[in-house]
Formats: sequence, structure tokens, C-alpha cells
Amino acid sequence: MNNLFEQIDLKPFHWIYRRVSEENFQGFYHWHQGCEILFVYRGQGRVIVNQQSYEIKKGMLFFFQPFQLHKVYVDVSPHTPYERSILHFDPLSLGRNLHFFPGLSGLLKQLQNGINEPQAFDLKDAFPYINDICEIFNKSLQTSNWEEDSQLFLMQILSCIRSNIHDVQLNTSSNKEFRSLYYSERIMLWIEEHYKEPFDLGQLSDELHLSKSYVSRIFKRETGSNLTEYITIRRIQQACQLLQMTNNPIEIVSQNVGFESVSYFIQLFKKMIGTTPHQYRLSQQSSTN
Repeated sequence: MNNLFEQIDLKPFHWIYRRVSEENFQGFYHWHQGCEILFVYRGQGRVIVNQQSYEIKKGMLFFFQPFQLHKVYVDVSPHTPYERSILHFDPLSLGRNLHFFPGLSGLLKQLQNGINEPQAFDLKDAFPYINDICEIFNKSLQTSNWEEDSQLFLMQILSCIRSNIHDVQLNTSSNKEFRSLYYSERIMLWIEEHYKEPFDLGQLSDELHLSKSYVSRIFKRETGSNLTEYITIRRIQQACQLLQMTNNPIEIVSQNVGFESVSYFIQLFKKMIGTTPHQYRLSQQSSTN
């Protein structure tokens, strides 16, 4: 569970083109300091983000907000490879000329900062177009026009997302039926309300009207991780936020995210983030000065 927070060089973006995994794909919960766009060419599995579970399939595009906890859980084999392109970017740098396009600028701000915004977009109908613009953008990085082309690429992707959102809104009606939540989604929603408290598997299973063993088993099956791992990572993520946003002593931060022992919190934080809570706070303060 190391490197949960991935510090990526975003000057102004980091691009991964058509990476293929055919075996040993180990997804894990993590977050980045910038925005992330993930486009899928091939693969099957699930993306876990914002206490929701989305299917991975050809043509899916995912948008992850800065510091947003997420996991890509893929069933990989030589017969079912996972192929994707990924763009990590600093929205202030890459989107600095979006003010000339107020609709796209507003959409980026909505995706970047909005609460309960869509995170997954089924763009299978636009797959040939996105495939082409990704290839063109990748080639442009070898030219002197890469900076302009990168901004154009972001606008093209945002335009595809906007079209998808528009189509969804057109299809929305008062009679629309919503899918039932996966068990893992119901479990994550419960954890979101209780992760600051000592974990009680019995209370969780009682409220979901499931057995303890089934709760643990179904969460592992649907997300690829166990309950203890998820709760620990959620607490550490919240601790990172408190260390950045408040001046509360480490002991108070530890208590506020559900750890009874501050020494255990410090030990676990260093193991998972790679630095102590105090050092992490100092590094985050220096990066904003």
C-alpha cells in the first residue's frame, strides 16, 4: 500500500499513451495532486471513485479530481488485456486559455471542483474520433507545437464530455429508472459516514442486513481490496487533507480520522505515504509558498 499519493510532474501535464497490461495488474486506491483523464481502448473491470463503481469497457472515459481517492480494478489476462491512455494535468497551466471558450471553461471547473459530478462517460460512439485525436496529440509532442496542441487536445476531450452530458440530459425524464447500488457502493457509503469511528463490522452488516462474512467477501469481490485496507486508506487520505488545511496538532488529526493511538498513526502514515505527518505538512506548506 505504498505511494498512495502519487506526486507527478505536471509541467503542465504528464501523458501516457496506449499503455497495455496483459498480466499482474495490481490496482490500488490512490490519488494525485492534479486532474486525471483516463480513456479505455480495451479492458474489463471496475473503477471505484466517489463511493461509486463504474464498468471498464471500450470507449469509457473517466475524470478524476485532484486528491480524489480512486481505484482501477481490472481483470487482466493475455486474452483480455487492459489498454488505456492517461493524461495527468495541472488545470491552471493546461487550461489557461479556456477563458476564450466559456462553456468548456465552466465544464472543466465543474468536473474539477464539483460535488457529486459525473466521473465516467461512455464515449463509445466517439471512439474513432478520440482514438484519432489521442494519436495526433501523441505525435505532436515531438514537435515545437506541443504546447498549443496540448491545449487543443484538452478542449477536444472536454467537448466530447460535454456532448455526452448533453445526451444524458436529453434522455432524462421523471420516469427514468436508476440502477440499484452495488453492495460495495452501499458499504463505501456506510464507511464514509463512520470511518472516523472505531470500525464495527457487526454494525455494518446489521444495517445492510447481510452476514459479516458476506460483507467482507462481496466487498473484496467487487473492489479487489478488503475492508480494512479501504478504511485505512480513507482515513489516511482525510489525514492528508487535515494536515494541509489546518494547523491542528498531529494528535488531534490522528483522533479526528479514527486512530486511537497517535504513535500507530504516525507509523502507518509513514509506511503508506513515505514520510511522517509532520514532514508531509511541511512539504505541502512549502509547495504552496
